[in-house]
Amino acid sequence: MAKLKVPAVLGDGGSTTVEVPGETLAEVLRNHAEEHGEGLRNSVVEDGEIKEFINVYVDGAEVSGLDTAVEDDAQVRIIPAASGGR
Repeated sequence: MAKLKVPAVLGDGGSTTVEVPGETLAEVLRNHAEEHGEGLRNSVVEDGEIKEFINVYVDGAEVSGLDTAVEDDAQVRIIPAASGGR
């Protein structure tokens, strides 16, 4: 199963890492939603695409599509864009 790192801002408090099955990023997000609710998936996906200000990495490589292959032992990280400052 892939290890999905959920950042605190998109989760239920602190950041967590959960193991989720799936052969593609879309399947990992769908399976996570079935177990933990739609919150994360709704924060990441819009109209079948990764939202513009969300960065997703599989094993350290940035990905741009939900059809990205995810190996059994992959590390999946979701990082929302940060802004602010002057």
